[in-house]
Amino acid sequence: MKSAKRLLLGIGIAIAALAVIAVVLVFTQKNVTLLPQDTPQGTVQRFLIAVQNKDYPQAYNYLQITEKDLKVSYDDWVRFDIPSMSSTSQPAWKATLGKTTISGNNASVEVFVDTFRPNGNGPFGSSTYTQLIQFQLTKAGDSWLITTRPPLYWLY
Repeated sequence: MKSAKRLLLGIGIAIAALAVIAVVLVFTQKNVTLLPQDTPQGTVQRFLIAVQNKDYPQAYNYLQITEKDLKVSYDDWVRFDIPSMSSTSQPAWKATLGKTTISGNNASVEVFVDTFRPNGNGPFGSSTYTQLIQFQLTKAGDSWLITTRPPLYWLY
């Protein structure tokens, strides 16, 4: 009987810890100091903030994705890259900017995305996953635009 109580206590502690992690991931992203808009990091940061706020028209403004020499339309981008709005269990996530490399009019920005999924690998498995995503950008006048289709699979 005592071992069953210990098991339940352990599961309860694990669930409480997961809830704390979820709250931390959701609320730590809100107080972000914006980087200069005319830098590759600032462009990626603003794109990710727009995605997090579900302001997809604003997020699209930071993209310059072409296929067959034509710019991908907003409707096509939303249809193929943004998860269904009917999804009720979207995970909490936060992004951390990594290394930025600039070479002339091209740049690359590393982004580490931490995703929290409360139903991870059981009660004792990790529910936080980290992925490295590489954003490619090109200089357009005084600003930078993202030229690769950013994988937004952590939103699903």
